[in-house]
Amino acid sequence: MKIFSNFDTKLRQNKFKEYQQEYWVENVLCFGRSILYRWVKVFLPIFLLAIISVFSVILLTNRFGSSYFITILIVVLFLDIIILFPPIGKYIEYKLDFIIVIPSCILMYDQWGLFKRDVITISAQSIKTISIRKEKFLYSVFDNGDIVILTEWDSHGDGEVTLRRIPKPEKRRNEVSRVIWLDVQANQNPII
Repeated sequence: MKIFSNFDTKLRQNKFKEYQQEYWVENVLCFGRSILYRWVKVFLPIFLLAIISVFSVILLTNRFGSSYFITILIVVLFLDIIILFPPIGKYIEYKLDFIIVIPSCILMYDQWGLFKRDVITISAQSIKTISIRKEKFLYSVFDNGDIVILTEWDSHGDGEVTLRRIPKPEKRRNEVSRVIWLDVQANQNPII
């Protein structure tokens, strides 16, 4: 029995292999968040926090004297641990959030910390349009963006599902359209 059953680091590989065996290798896509997301949301905040922490310890030790060094260090480390929770959460999202596209549907796995995972399934028959959204300068420069799928309906009632921070979104949209189109063609031309 797993203690953290929703925190499965092998889920992406296992699901990808499972669907490749079922639908053939060329009819299954699997992709996750971009490397830029990891750098901007995880490494950059940790790097900045480390620099600020070192300068804080140096400045506070100079200000209050070296006899308070251990106390200052403990306080700064305690604050660092608290401040590190969001970047660690973003790293978990980077590693464990992924999308699998098969001819019949799109499956979006969304990990929320250690204890919660959402799996959103979008039927190929309910997809109306697939579009691209590029909003931020840095993401546009490095060819990252969001894939927006307009559906007939979803659990939120707004009919729009967004796959966020995807590398090369135009290429991914074309690949998704190709794989989804296989199911639409199969349903329009059934073999009798």
